[in-house]
Amino acid sequence: MSRWLKRGTGVVLALLGLFLLGSNLWVWSAGWGRLAAHSSETPTGSVVVLLGTDEFVGTSGERTGTFRARIEAAVALARSGRVKLVVASGTAIHARTMATQLRAAGVTCPIVEDPYGWRTLDSVLRAKASYPREHLVFVSQGWHCVRALWIADREGMKTSAYPAAFGDGWRPFLSVTRDCFAKPKALLDFYLFGNPLATPMPAGEGNVPHL
Repeated sequence: MSRWLKRGTGVVLALLGLFLLGSNLWVWSAGWGRLAAHSSETPTGSVVVLLGTDEFVGTSGERTGTFRARIEAAVALARSGRVKLVVASGTAIHARTMATQLRAAGVTCPIVEDPYGWRTLDSVLRAKASYPREHLVFVSQGWHCVRALWIADREGMKTSAYPAAFGDGWRPFLSVTRDCFAKPKALLDFYLFGNPLATPMPAGEGNVPHL
């Protein structure tokens, strides 16, 4: 390898590293002062958007470590009486499972299933389309909430977050690592690709009430 090629490769790697670090810091900054520590810090009459995740790892029966913490956070927030309704957003399985467990845990406010929130971007844009004038409160782990907040800020939405506990076991650490790469992708989606939906369903369609 020539000296110039080595230098060029080093420059490219350094720029990629700076982009990775800078984008993570920028997205994390969206959460400053907006991650509620207590349900009383969320606006009354909010719409909660519970961001989806798998309950189990494939068919192994092993828990993912993050699912239960998200359910518990959403239940606590709904029981506070400050919530107008809860949107369970994810795949069809995520939405139905989360909505069912919320109701079983005693959540009495209306619950809506969003089976087309296939990724965080979709969940945010679909919530914007369905509840354009409402204050939205995202529920997930903190490292995930900040990405939803950053996307929502680009869309001019009124949002805050109620972060769930980190989770159990080692798998949440894997999720954190994966999210470090999802944060720069959020920038690329917005500035290069125009925030494309991953789902074929238009943003304002497809949600169903959970009975």
